[in-house]
Amino acid sequence: MSSPPSPERIHQHVQDIRMAGYTVLDESLPEATITAMLSAFDPLLEAKRATEPPNRGANRFQMDLPFEPPFADPLLYAHPTVLAIVEALFGPDYICTYFASDTPFPGAEYQKVHLDCRLPFPESPYGVPTYSVVLNVPLVDYTEDNGPLEIWPGGTHMIAQPEDMERLAAMMPSVRLKLKAGNLLLRDARLWHRGTPNTGSRSRPNLAVVYSRGWFRFEYHPRRIQIPRTTFEGFSQPLKQMFRYCAILNPDGTISDVE
Repeated sequence: MSSPPSPERIHQHVQDIRMAGYTVLDESLPEATITAMLSAFDPLLEAKRATEPPNRGANRFQMDLPFEPPFADPLLYAHPTVLAIVEALFGPDYICTYFASDTPFPGAEYQKVHLDCRLPFPESPYGVPTYSVVLNVPLVDYTEDNGPLEIWPGGTHMIAQPEDMERLAAMMPSVRLKLKAGNLLLRDARLWHRGTPNTGSRSRPNLAVVYSRGWFRFEYHPRRIQIPRTTFEGFSQPLKQMFRYCAILNPDGTISDVE
């Protein structure tokens, strides 16, 4: 695992998130890691697709990731640069409560413009400092054809959620991110965004890990990350603290809380 970049570079990433709502890290996950993840991911999602309807719009699937190799890789959930940015944003008390994916297949359409977490003060027209960030890692290149993520940077993460987001978004500049497989995108969970149509020939898998301040509960918290007990017991104390609201998967198949 590589060392974090300089404090100056961490500071720049933090400022990018605070001002623009997102940042793309200089480094990426190794090609071998992405290849292994994609090889394991495609059969899992195809099995889900064969038995369940799309759950994020037409031909678009959200799927939780099993906390096991090749997905349970410290480079994904505890990348040193990502955690350095998260700690600079939140301080030492932060949690990870979402370990999943979002994938449009060919035929997927535009999503509605949305944000990924609830607002703690929805009645206020003013935003509060960042309290939840999403790490996105594409397993294939984002291209114009396969449904790249479209974002509205530069302030949408700092305003209240209006009822007419679609109308407002249509009048505001947006960016379609052309990320490479393995790139690390870190964005404020409130940043306005949407998936775009996939007119390509294959799915466009995208991994998602969410970090939040210790007091914030992400919407998907009831469907907790399930971490095998032996894996959790091998974590360092900071990682145990980060995953303290996850579920423990015991050897007998039962689920328990972190003790």
